[in-house]
Amino acid sequence: MQRWRLLVLAALLAGPVLVLIGLGMYELWWTGWSFWFWWPMASSFALATFLAWRWQSQRRLLPYDDAPPLHWTERDREAWQLVEAHAKRIADLKPDQLTSLTFFEETAKALANSLARFYHPNAVDPVSALTIPEILAVVELASHDLAEMVDQYLPGGHLLTINDLRRMKQIADWYPVASKVSWLISSVFSPVNTAVRYFAAQTGMNRPWRMLQENVLVWFCTAYVHRMGKYLIDLNSGRLRVGATRYRALHEAHLRGDDSEREPADAVPTVTLALVGQTKAGKSSLINALLGEQRAITDVLPATADVQPYELQPGDIPTRVRLLDTVGYGSGGLREDQQRATERAARHADVVLLVLHARDPARQADLDMLKNLQEYFANHRDLRKPPVLAVLTHIDLLAPSLEWSPPYTWQDPQRPKEVQMQQAVAAVQEQQLGMYLAGVVPVCTAPDKIYGVQQWLLPAIVGLLDQAHAVAFLRCLKGEIDTGKIKKVFNQLMAASKGLLPVLWRGKETPSGPPSKSSSPS
Repeated sequence: MQRWRLLVLAALLAGPVLVLIGLGMYELWWTGWSFWFWWPMASSFALATFLAWRWQSQRRLLPYDDAPPLHWTERDREAWQLVEAHAKRIADLKPDQLTSLTFFEETAKALANSLARFYHPNAVDPVSALTIPEILAVVELASHDLAEMVDQYLPGGHLLTINDLRRMKQIADWYPVASKVSWLISSVFSPVNTAVRYFAAQTGMNRPWRMLQENVLVWFCTAYVHRMGKYLIDLNSGRLRVGATRYRALHEAHLRGDDSEREPADAVPTVTLALVGQTKAGKSSLINALLGEQRAITDVLPATADVQPYELQPGDIPTRVRLLDTVGYGSGGLREDQQRATERAARHADVVLLVLHARDPARQADLDMLKNLQEYFANHRDLRKPPVLAVLTHIDLLAPSLEWSPPYTWQDPQRPKEVQMQQAVAAVQEQQLGMYLAGVVPVCTAPDKIYGVQQWLLPAIVGLLDQAHAVAFLRCLKGEIDTGKIKKVFNQLMAASKGLLPVLWRGKETPSGPPSKSSSPS
């Protein structure tokens, strides 16, 4: 439907209503009831404006997304503080500054420079290393988000043109003048009533209305800073090298949990759990308990030379689970080949399950493994360290060792064994490895005594799924960037050569001598 047709329909629908409103106001003025009807109408308008201002100031009216994405690394979260600093300064600006195009241009430049300097502190000109497609991807992604926001929360926003905005600005400039003229005319007929209503309008309606307008401007400009800052952080982290379209597709697939595409970067909903731990800690028994059958060998000596994968689809977890059983290391630490295999599995996992024996206090080898994992991700700041969940096995051997009568509630211990469970968990979490762990869960994985897996372990894994998906999304995105660099350059060269060959061929067929002059007819 064309724009003029919409305007015609709007005029036909609103015309009768406006006529009735005008006649009603004239009748109220003629009968002298306008003064008494004005107060409830003005109070309703003032209350609506005040509530809108209050709800918007409390971030309850319009959305205010100021939380960093879950897949960001610690370095990205530090960079987000710079974005927040820019956003907080918006509240101190005047409305005229916020409606100027200069504000948006200068803000984007300041954000780009500060974030580039943060990620490349030693570069002479950190912005010069950015590629043109990545910069355009920032503009495209931020514009896409802001356009969706305006379309969703601004009625008729998709119909606004530049001329409409200019007319609105003119109306806003002329409204105070027209309002003062109307008050002046009204004061001629009823000076006392007009004076009372004028001061009531200034304090009860105009002031909250101006505050609401300022809050809406601050909301939009803050959203602009947040969107630009978010994608500039992704830009400097290298995640926009896949392009705006591919990045948005991967991100939406990650949010939906959609793995319909077969490309590796889209397989985010499959959560990979790496089981690491010392020999005899109970890794194989834990896998058997998770799989529900004896599929992992439970010998004293390590049963795998490298890493053994298993597939699992538990009913309590809304995703597929891939288990990586790593070789158990001794109390003296890992051998070099074991260390490489175990650490490689942990680095490529979405969640790490650190299996600990409840009655074995030797934790130095586990601490060394966690420190190595922490150091690796500290040196690879474009990746996010997977959460580490400690699984405390052999809780049936805790004192009194002969007692085994579940269910147990170690969180609120009443029986002696429950007290021992709580103390064992506290020893790991508070005294030994707590700073590296996302949590500690006690389980028993003996074939005839399985307990704690369904009750505590699987719910704890479910609680880490959002972090696991974020870790997987970030790692898979980086993998697609790394593997696609050479392929993309090759495709670009092939596309360029296809356009160049016809030009060269036509040049080859062109005669080298001067063109012959056509003889004119006599």
